[in-house]
Amino acid sequence: MSRRIHWPTARSQAKRLFGWTVVLVVVFLAGAVVFLGTPYEPPPESIEAVEAEDGVTLTSYNGGYVLEPVTVDEPDRTDGLVFYPGARVEPSAYVESLAPLASEANLTVVVPKMPMNLAVTDYAIARTGLRADAATRAIDDHETVENWYVGGHSMGGAMACRYARGNAESVDGLLLYASYCDQDISESDLAVLSVAGEADTVLTWETYEANLDNLPVDATVETLPGVNHTQFGSYRFQRGDDPSGTSYVEAHQRLNDIVLDWFEGQRHR
Repeated sequence: MSRRIHWPTARSQAKRLFGWTVVLVVVFLAGAVVFLGTPYEPPPESIEAVEAEDGVTLTSYNGGYVLEPVTVDEPDRTDGLVFYPGARVEPSAYVESLAPLASEANLTVVVPKMPMNLAVTDYAIARTGLRADAATRAIDDHETVENWYVGGHSMGGAMACRYARGNAESVDGLLLYASYCDQDISESDLAVLSVAGEADTVLTWETYEANLDNLPVDATVETLPGVNHTQFGSYRFQRGDDPSGTSYVEAHQRLNDIVLDWFEGQRHR
């Protein structure tokens, strides 16, 4: 008696391949959602320290935060900063490092929550016309502020640069933390401060240096000794970021010594 062997048909093989492809895509997307949904956060004492400060008011704002000065030394001039978080970093991670801009430079600082914790996602959504950029929404929500700057950390800085390039009539300047402009704003009238950390092992230095020519010739570019990538905020343990040997308190002091002087200079331009 002969036995008939049923070899898999091309159709059945295609169905099996399609099924495995769907499984792999679902697994990938699930992993991506979990990955992006677990951003870097600061230790609780970081927020608590700012809440205890006398010179700054901290309030929640659509998943992010607003830092405002308690008193304003120059009531005739009101300045604000919209600061974009780095990729997969919670807005809360920047509250402590940005607080002196409110308490000492009298800035209203808005740190918005980004969709999927990525500023590039906010940028992409805005390009579709479904809703405005995070910076536009923050500016519209704070009508008493007259002069606006945008800025950000890492990827957030790159997206802030793109916003500034497309909305130069709405903002006076750009603040970059461990970041760079991947689009040319060299012919703009934007005031620019770019600060990097010498001990940063996350920043791609070759790309950073190659893009410096995209900044205006009068941009201020500074490198902080003994400061790594995470120390522009208050979070820890980012992959690829080596310890700097500098405390977060000292790192923030070095950063704000430069940034506060720069903003003071902008008020006397």
